[in-house]
Formats: sequence, structure tokens, C-alpha cells
Amino acid sequence: MCAVLKLLLLVAVVSAQEWKSYWDLPDSYRTHIDKALHDANRNFGDAYHVAYDSLLSTPRIAADKFYVNVRLKVTTCKKDEQKGFGHRDECVTRKPKTPKIDCVVCQPKNGEELIDCARQKDVKDRKKIRNRCSDYRPGSGNLLGQQ
Repeated sequence: MCAVLKLLLLVAVVSAQEWKSYWDLPDSYRTHIDKALHDANRNFGDAYHVAYDSLLSTPRIAADKFYVNVRLKVTTCKKDEQKGFGHRDECVTRKPKTPKIDCVVCQPKNGEELIDCARQKDVKDRKKIRNRCSDYRPGSGNLLGQQ
């Protein structure tokens, strides 16, 4: 009983934690966010760098499955192939009048990794693609109850 209470307390603390910057995030989150950054920088922002903005839900990461939903933003920095598509500390200011980008990185039941990035206003049109992440959609339960 005591172990269950400790586990529930740990889950509550981790769920309540808010990460203000990319570097505050655990490495296990950044690994998947980097994939979203790479995809978004290839497909959005034209000549401008796309950077981390915030988590849209608490990531769910297990040994064989994961689900990370992140918001990215187009910044005022120009893209620079020398610096790559990853996070850049100097690029934190959002470029005015650019859409926020919603990315999901998950591993569906088929075992293949899925990375789907879309303008936030277009996410509702991506339901069919994102539903492949059914095990880890927000509101689909938690890791303790999944098999």
C-alpha cells in the first residue's frame, strides 16, 4: 500500500511540473522533441528557424512505446545549415504573424515511429493520422493501466 501511495505521489509531482525551456526537459523528452524540430524545420518556417515552445500534454514514454505532443514556433532567426535543425538557445522570439506548430511523435502499435507536424489550426484535419497513436492519446488512460 505504501509503495502505491509513493508511486501516485511521484506521478502527481511529475505531471504538475512545468518546464519553462527546452533545457529544463528530461533527455528522454528532448530526444523525441528533436525529431519534431527536425521535421518542422524541413516543412515550416520558410527561411526561419522553428524552435521549441511548450509541451501540449505530459509525454508518455515507456520502453517500447512513446507519445510526445509539442508546440513549436517559427522564430526570428534565419535557418542556418551549419547550426542544424535542433534547438538553438539564441532563437526564442516568435516571428510575428506566424502560426504555431503542433507536432506529435509516437510509436503506434505497428512499431513504426510516427512524426506528424501541422499548423495548430490544421490539427483537427490530421485526426486520421494521429489516431494511429491510439495507445497514447491524451485521455486514453495512463501507463499504469496500459498493457
